[in-house]
Amino acid sequence: MMSASRSTRGLTLAMLSLAIVFSALQAAETTSEDPAAQAAAYSAKAADLRADADKHEKTAKMHKAGAGSSKTAHESIANHCERLAEQLRSAAEESDAVAAAYRSLAEKK
Repeated sequence: MMSASRSTRGLTLAMLSLAIVFSALQAAETTSEDPAAQAAAYSAKAADLRADADKHEKTAKMHKAGAGSSKTAHESIANHCERLAEQLRSAAEESDAVAAAYRSLAEKK
């Protein structure tokens, strides 16, 4: 039987993946059918995802150091932020892979 934490993590990853796909579809709708434009959109999304991951890593470090109120659940928040940062970096890698595929298509045109 799957633990609640593992189940929640899987659900979070699935939701993050759906958000990436939705965002990619929006990018596809707002850019031309030109593969180079698609590559640029996916590369930009990867950069945004990495920036979000960096913010979560910074927040995790602050909570590991005990920043804020002593009543705050620092360990729980730090763990949450570390998981999100990891998932965001994974999503950025996927977006980079899609961008590379579009760049390859653009080179063939």
